[in-house]
Amino acid sequence: MKNDLLISPSILYWLVLFGIIFTVFSVSFDLTSFGISLQMGKILSYVAVLCNFTVAFVLIIDVFKNQNPSRFLWTLGFLLFAAFVGYFYLRNRQSYSA
Repeated sequence: MKNDLLISPSILYWLVLFGIIFTVFSVSFDLTSFGISLQMGKILSYVAVLCNFTVAFVLIIDVFKNQNPSRFLWTLGFLLFAAFVGYFYLRNRQSYSA
């Protein structure tokens, strides 16, 4: 790639992991049955949104800085499914360059 990421890939992988885990657990399960308070469940949801937003923001900037040929499709994927699409983009980032 011509340009480096704004945040190192190792940190982005952790943000992707936290975004996926917190999103799945806070949306799919009733966390109060696990002994987690309602306020803590809301905080986990906010952390998931923050992680997903950070991943999407950094990767959208990366796609446009590197003049990726399919940058608009990647942008749509990052906006809709930030953590999932971000993981696949990060894994194969070198092969998507122009």
